[in-house]
Amino acid sequence: MTVETKDLPESNYLLDYDDTEKRRLREQHDLIKAYTGKLILAPLDLTKPNLKILDSGTFDGHWLTEAAKPLTTPLLTGTDISPAAFPNPPPQNTSFHIQSITDPWPASWQNTFDLVHQRLVLAGTTPTGGLDAVRNLAGLAKPGGWVQLIEGKLLAESQRTRFPALHRFHSFIERMLPGFGWNIRAGLMVGGWLGEVGLEEVGEMEVEIPVGRANGDGRLGAMAEKNLRDVMGVWRQASSKLPADSPFKASELEEIFVDLDKEIETIGSLLRFAVVWGRRPALD
Repeated sequence: MTVETKDLPESNYLLDYDDTEKRRLREQHDLIKAYTGKLILAPLDLTKPNLKILDSGTFDGHWLTEAAKPLTTPLLTGTDISPAAFPNPPPQNTSFHIQSITDPWPASWQNTFDLVHQRLVLAGTTPTGGLDAVRNLAGLAKPGGWVQLIEGKLLAESQRTRFPALHRFHSFIERMLPGFGWNIRAGLMVGGWLGEVGLEEVGEMEVEIPVGRANGDGRLGAMAEKNLRDVMGVWRQASSKLPADSPFKASELEEIFVDLDKEIETIGSLLRFAVVWGRRPALD
């Protein structure tokens, strides 16, 4: 039940660790959970006591707290690049540590976790950095343990004509992101990365969440619209920080947002996520 503090690693995270971001992430958590039905999709035996679970990119540890509810005396570890949102005091049987996915993990953590979980973090790295991060996460799982990752996905080709403004938004961000060291295609790559680093029994659940009018459930549609508009706000803020000589202009993004606002209000929109999992080979 500890909170570790030390010098913060470098970060290209675009938002503040404040109450607004806490609300956004809580709402995003609830939305994804509503469509996946549960938080742990990897076929881990949840009846075993004393499961060791790591949540990388934990923010305030909410995922850990929720995931632990059906478990018996789990040992929970949360890591994040900043301790600003860590709960103090932490919940029982839970420790929090400062850790970047691009830095070496503690040697004592290697081969120790029954489940290594991470959500919506790999998009904040380059493709090469993302693969390296997945390899390092896999090394934290014990033989026979599981890794579960969630990343956002772009529209499928067949969906681009239905949501043309959303597709333009994605295309603009995809062109702009390398300058921030990000990779918007992480959701398309992450399943392959699990196999590439040697994990077995790789599975994937594709999650599609209709936004606004496109959703038959008014409550969930409104939640999804709020999430999408939050994302738009993130990139509006990021575009305002572009250098004057950048080929990408905030004014171009604002023009896209005018059309995207109209699209959301008339036909709705769509959020897509990939949930992937894989098992580290057991020892013979």
